[in-house]
Amino acid sequence: MLQKLINITKFLYYTKICFDLPIQKEIVQYDELNTLSLKKIIKKDFNILPTRNRKIYFWIFIKQIINFDFTFKTYIVNYIKFTSAKILITLIDNDLAFYNLKNYLKNTHLISIQNGIRLPYTSMFKNKKYIRSKILKCDHLFVFNKYYIKKYQNIIESKYHILGNYKNNMVKIKKTKFKNSFLYISHYKKGYAYRNSILKSLNLIDLYFFNKKRKLNILLKASNPNEKNDEINYYKKILKSNYNFLSRTIRKSSHNILDEFENIIFSDSTLGYEAVSRKKKVAIFALNKNKLFGWPAPFKKNYNFFCSKKLIYNEVERVLENVYNCSENNWKKKYYKIIKDQVIINKNNTILRKVISDILNSYK
Repeated sequence: MLQKLINITKFLYYTKICFDLPIQKEIVQYDELNTLSLKKIIKKDFNILPTRNRKIYFWIFIKQIINFDFTFKTYIVNYIKFTSAKILITLIDNDLAFYNLKNYLKNTHLISIQNGIRLPYTSMFKNKKYIRSKILKCDHLFVFNKYYIKKYQNIIESKYHILGNYKNNMVKIKKTKFKNSFLYISHYKKGYAYRNSILKSLNLIDLYFFNKKRKLNILLKASNPNEKNDEINYYKKILKSNYNFLSRTIRKSSHNILDEFENIIFSDSTLGYEAVSRKKKVAIFALNKNKLFGWPAPFKKNYNFFCSKKLIYNEVERVLENVYNCSENNWKKKYYKIIKDQVIINKNNTILRKVISDILNSYK
């Protein structure tokens, strides 16, 4: 009983209470991440169910108070039923709790959209509790490529669609601006599990650029000013070569910056895979044996041209020289064609928009 009261206190402490009522809308977004992007895609107004900075409506929640049920899952179900939502959509595909909601929302279509690359050791694919229970369901799940479908099917029952990355699909591809240039996609993150491997690969890459007297352009990960300063200082302490920092802005997205450069360097970033779909030449440095390029697709021998076999200088130099000396036309003919199915491009997300339109039309 005491533990239950403690849980209730925590729930209420981290939750904003509203005393009005939500407007009934056909679509509800589960989790507030990337709301602006979703609005651009579906071009419809929708409700948002925040899961990070929780906000609940008292007059919906009151039923739970009477029943002494303070779970957020029950609140979500009651909220969806109150608003008569036809679609519950999320951009957080690795939140397994979302897929459990289908068991309680039989008349609402659940849509999930893959938001980033998923690696084999992540909890999403190793959560034995969910895998054994076989209770995870979704109506439509949109993934980057055909290879992910089998992995998701092991834990989530759904109809699957290959969409690519929804953000990537929204940005028109532009021609290369800086020939013979390199752009390094930053992997900086405080407390990152493989920071030692990242540091090792960065030191080797830096040595290559120092020896070749070439400039290394770095696309920063952080957008917050304080975090950006920390990231810049991190690189300044390491790099000895000639370098330049770039950062996305309101006017210029990461994809716009990506398009400007001929050669892209990355390890396991989603943006790196998007560079592949945008026909960029890529140099890839795996951080460990479980993070080979292309997973869950099988690694092919031909990938060795642009992927290092291990983190040693000779390998870094070999890969970077291969990519640097390969013309854009030769890349497209010989290498792009063997990796183009890693992340497809569905211009303007027409596949997703059609599914949403069909669902809403089915109620008319």
